This record gives sequence, structure tokens and C-alpha cells, in this order.
Amino acid sequence: MDRFRRTIPLIGSAILMAAGFTGQAAAAPAADLADDARVGRFSGVVATADRGIVRIVDARGDAGAEGNIANGTKVAYALASVTKVLTATAVMRLVEDGRVDLTASVETYLPDYADRPFARVTIAQLLSHTGGVPSLLKDDQGLGDEPLDFEALASPISTNALIEQFSDAPLLFEPGARYSYSNSGYILLGRIIEVVTGAPYYDALDALVLGPAGVSSEFCLCRDLSGYPNATAFERHGDRFLPAAVLDPSQTFSAAGVRATPDGLLKWSEALMSGRILRPETLERMWTPVAATRNPGESFALGWLVREVDGVRQVAHDGTMPGVVSYLVLTPADHRAVFGDLNRTLNLDHITDSEAYLRQVVSSIVAGNAPATVPALARTLDRQPLEGAYRLPEDRSFTLDDDAEGQLWLETDGGWSVLQLPKLVRAEGPQAEKAGDAIAAWAAKGQTGIASHFSPDMLANVPAGALDDTWSQFIDQFGAYRRHHVYSVTSDFAEVRINFERGSMDIGIVYDPQGRINGLQPVGQETEMPATRIRVWLTAKGGLWIDGYAHAGPDVTASIDSDGGLTFHSGQRAVRQSAP
Repeated sequence: MDRFRRTIPLIGSAILMAAGFTGQAAAAPAADLADDARVGRFSGVVATADRGIVRIVDARGDAGAEGNIANGTKVAYALASVTKVLTATAVMRLVEDGRVDLTASVETYLPDYADRPFARVTIAQLLSHTGGVPSLLKDDQGLGDEPLDFEALASPISTNALIEQFSDAPLLFEPGARYSYSNSGYILLGRIIEVVTGAPYYDALDALVLGPAGVSSEFCLCRDLSGYPNATAFERHGDRFLPAAVLDPSQTFSAAGVRATPDGLLKWSEALMSGRILRPETLERMWTPVAATRNPGESFALGWLVREVDGVRQVAHDGTMPGVVSYLVLTPADHRAVFGDLNRTLNLDHITDSEAYLRQVVSSIVAGNAPATVPALARTLDRQPLEGAYRLPEDRSFTLDDDAEGQLWLETDGGWSVLQLPKLVRAEGPQAEKAGDAIAAWAAKGQTGIASHFSPDMLANVPAGALDDTWSQFIDQFGAYRRHHVYSVTSDFAEVRINFERGSMDIGIVYDPQGRINGLQPVGQETEMPATRIRVWLTAKGGLWIDGYAHAGPDVTASIDSDGGLTFHSGQRAVRQSAP
């Protein structure tokens, strides 16, 4: 379910979702996620269905805690917020049958809540996240700032009690004004389905959208799906994966409570695209964009994210909960579906990196490309003399050594991490200077200062004072502003590190073709020093590779010089000082 961790939002007309939809559906790519699994990035399954014929792209790792269940398409996984596409489709079935009116308000179907702020929000606005209903399980929604109580979330709750948690909260904005993701809105939709059909939510879901697809046995609103092995969710803490917090399905209900097999979900997707659940005109209505999200070229329709890539429409939804990330992408014109589910993720402080990782893998498959994100690694550690002490500029040093299992390790001399290397570089040139000037204006004059660098769309879409609030959040979290520098630039994107008293924030700046700022994106933050002793891998091409994903940093690569030194991709050269 989106989102579980406290985030600092940046507002813009084109805030990017890393590794979003890319590329048109194509022939099946050569795929191998073995090295992704080897370094701990990939544990789960990715699969495709072409006109309902399911094919595993790759499945790696253990689905169960005892190591006796292999991940695969016949294992049941938590769908998290991918549940929302099922709920939306059920609502559209009721619309098709004349039992629900998209323009009717919530109070039409839930009269007991007629005096609550959300009563005037329409069904269409709930479906498209434009109703302004404050969201459960997200922060900055006016529902309290207390940490999530996972002990309480593990216990069953009635739907009425769930609704009461947000029913008195004022709307975030006038209904229909803009997009703002709301789990609460989809909980209301689940309750409306119950009232209209006279059946419990899941029974109605089965009758309306699962049964017609012939996949009832592969779905449930439950912790464990009967008749199938069930995946356990894990979170990464250092080099260990520990069981993640378990949420009772009633706590997320029609927003994120459904469990299913990838096989069942992909077959359901084909039934949907084939018109066996909804008529073509209803599908078109459901997939017609309603409101732009903060990602360039992407809109939210009635229950689905929608985007065109090379003239081909893609519809999608992702989901996140502790230890789980899921992502479904359909290309209806090709009758193709791609689904991925991870049952081992980073912890909640860094789970957005797991989201970005799975989006990259699935999007590569959609585009017809190999999904691996890790370079081909050497099968065994080359015994060339790499162990020893190395010195970098600015008086930084580190050592390389290998353990009894042949794993190579890099350890710094303290106070810094090799993962910081790419962000210690200072980019130069007009684009870097322009990005630096924009951040300087933000630091000095707030939103008024940085707004002079905005595109017209950005000016129109950023509420007054929003970026002043964001800067205040930086100060509250990290302390006083110190300095900033630009460390990476392209023609349409720049990355800037902003240093504060107690940490740093990395900001991505998106530019339009005219060179004006068209979006701002948080790309990372550091409040603690990343690991100073980390694994190093030899690549099949003879270089070194360090996995930044495991430590919430960028990947780091280096080539081995003829004199025994190392040259990092970010430009710094390490001179070998001594061998063991």
C-alpha cells in the first residue's frame, strides 16, 4: 500500500517516479536475474502473459521462512495496492449494470456518513484519487503523526471502525481540484460495493470480477490462500533479512488486502483486456485519464495509472507494504501483461528504493529488454592481487580484503563511505551552474526565489508556499542549511546534494526543453553514515562493482588499472599503497 514511510514531498508538474513505464511491448527478452538475486536485490517472481499464456521471466529465492518454498507463479503473494485495480473494476461492473452512478456522492450509498466531510465526494473522484479524502497509512494527511502501530495493524478490524479512523478529518482540498493518492477513498469504495450488492466485499469481488475470469481459487482477502503455498515477507536490515510486520487484511481491506497468485492475476488481466469482465466501452471509460500525477506523461484514470509510450497505451498499478512490493503493467492493444512481486525488500525507511527497483525490472520487460540491473559478475573471485591499502584524493583511504568464502570487502578509514563517491564529485558547466543557482535561490528566498526558474506549468501547479513548507521540513529533520553542490547533470536533469547540520538531501531537478524547471524530485537522503565495510564484487569484464541498493546509496564501479590502482566511474583514482 502506498506509502508506509515518512517522506518529504516535493511538488511539481513533473515529479518523476524513478524507472516508470518505458518502451513498447516487444518480443520476450533474454532475461536472467541470477546476479540480482546473488547480491540480494531480487527475491520474488516476474512473469508475463501474452493473451493469457503465462510465462515466468524469472523466479528466485525462497518464498517461505523455512526455505522450503521456491518463489513462482503458483505461490500466493500479497498484492498490496494492486488490490485497487480489482476494487475499481468491481465498481465499474456495478456502473455498467446501472447500480452505481459515477457522478453520485458517497452519501448516496452511505447515508450514515452524510454529515462527514467526505460525504460530498463522488464515486469517480474516489476512483481517481481526486476527492481529497485524507489517506490512512500515509503521513501529512491530518490524521496524526504517530508512528504506525504494527501490533494493532496485525489485528482484525471492522470496516466501520476502519472508516471511523478518517471519517471526521477535513478534506485536503476541494473535490476534483487535483490528484492525491488516498487509501481511505478505496476503503469507502469497498464499503459501497458491500451496500450496493448486499454481500461482503470479497464475495462481491468474486462474483463481479474474479468468477467471470475463472480465477476465484487463486485470490482471497486473507493472510493465507488455501490450496497454494504462501509467500512470507521479509525486510533487509544490514546483511540480514528479517520477517516483516504482518498486516491483517481487514486493516487494508479493499485498498490493499487481497492476496493472489501471479498466475491468477495475469489470467485475470487477460480476461479484463478480452472483454470477459467489462464491455469495451466500459474499459475505455475506466482507462481514460482523469488527473495528472506528479510523473511526466502519466495520469490516473478510474483505478489505474495510464501512460502512452511510443503511441501504445499502458495501464498499471503498483503496491507496497512491509516486505512486499508489487507492480502490474498491461498493454491492452497487445493483450500483454507483466507482473512482478518481491517478497524481500529494503526496510520501510528505504522501501521506495525497492519500489524503484521492481519498476525498473518490470518496465525493462515491457520494453523488450533484459531486466537485470546488476552487471554480469564473475563466478569466482579472481585471485589477482587486489587486497591491500588504497588512498584517494582529499586524504581518504580504504582497504580491500577477502574472507574465507572468497568474498571481497572494502573498508574505509572511518568518517566516510565509498558509496558517497559519486555524490562528492562537483559537476561543472552551464547546466550545473544553473542548477546550483536555483537551489541557492531556494535556500535564500524560499519558493519566491526558486520560482523564477520555473516553467509556466510548474508555476501553475505548485501551490503558494508549498516549497517553503518543504524547506522547513528539511530544516526540522536535518538542522540548519550549510551548503550545496551539483554532482550530476544531463541535458534535462540535474542532481544536487544539499548539506545541512545533521544530514543531507539529494534533489533531482527536471528541465523542460526550454531549460526551465519542470519538476523537483527527492533522490535520496542521508541522516546516518552508510556502511563503511561493504561487499565488493568482481565483474565478468574484470572491474569492481559495489551494490549501493543494499545501503541506500548509488552503485559504485571501478576499473582496475595496470599499476594496481583503481579508477572509479565517478572520476576519483585510488592509488594502491600496500599489499598484505
